Amino acid sequence: MARSLYDVADIDSIRYDDVSFDGEHGHVGVTLFMPSARQITLRGAPDLVVPYSAGWGEGKQAADVACQALTKAANVMTVSVTYPRKSLDVHDIVPFRTAVFAEVIDHLHEHSHYDHYDKVVVGYSRGTAPARRAAVQMHDRISGIALIAPTWFKAGVKPLELAQKGIAESVKGARRGSWLDRMGLVGATVRLATELVAHPLELRKDVSAIAEDGAVDLVELLGTGLNICVIAGTDDEVCAIDGIRHVLDELTQDGEEIERIGYHEVDSDHFSYFLNPTPLRLIAEQVLRLAGMDDAADGMP
Repeated sequence: MARSLYDVADIDSIRYDDVSFDGEHGHVGVTLFMPSARQITLRGAPDLVVPYSAGWGEGKQAADVACQALTKAANVMTVSVTYPRKSLDVHDIVPFRTAVFAEVIDHLHEHSHYDHYDKVVVGYSRGTAPARRAAVQMHDRISGIALIAPTWFKAGVKPLELAQKGIAESVKGARRGSWLDRMGLVGATVRLATELVAHPLELRKDVSAIAEDGAVDLVELLGTGLNICVIAGTDDEVCAIDGIRHVLDELTQDGEEIERIGYHEVDSDHFSYFLNPTPLRLIAEQVLRLAGMDDAADGMP
């Protein structure tokens, strides 16, 4: 369990700092996690801040678990975001989260004690959409972006099928995680089921309600000059590899420059990227490389 930055009870706990602020859309909860004192002694002080854009169905607990796991694996500071409470139509969620996430990046860069650190954005699942769009707006304040299981689906995929697969995968993942991880996964499963039932017909039958239009904003992202990493899970049935490859293949066919996109496949289902050591290590390595910290990536324990 993470302890407050000002709690010196032990040297083995991950620390957190509350850097919340009041933004255009209301109060934004921002929790910055940093390595334990022991880890800093062994691996040095972190030089990188990683804002995390959580996936569809993730609550604060699941997002915090992902951030703390990445903090420990990569020896970086990570940032978990709690969005202002608002009643939104399905198609308004991504623009709203984009605006708030961009505010978070700006706040960290301009109005916090962490303004001088390099920053790499990480987006997961549905959270990759606001991460990409905010990165376009804030490209001069970040070093790169990692997209974990982006929601790029091939034609014909229906949200009902995706939600059912997501629920099944989260149940399987819950059997493999620790008790704390399982709590986060159970919460994500419940929220996923609730979203499926509670949202109107457009969410359940129109794939555009939860997926983006292919590579449209990815082309914009490439235009910023940022380095991009895409990670896909070989056992991910929600954000399947074929849909992700399809988007990248379209970029190639259109003649777009994609050398700055590092594409990696890893043994993971949709809910295990930050829970299992193999995908977590790959994410940690690529985040460090996006910041130009190759030596740190090569020297990971």
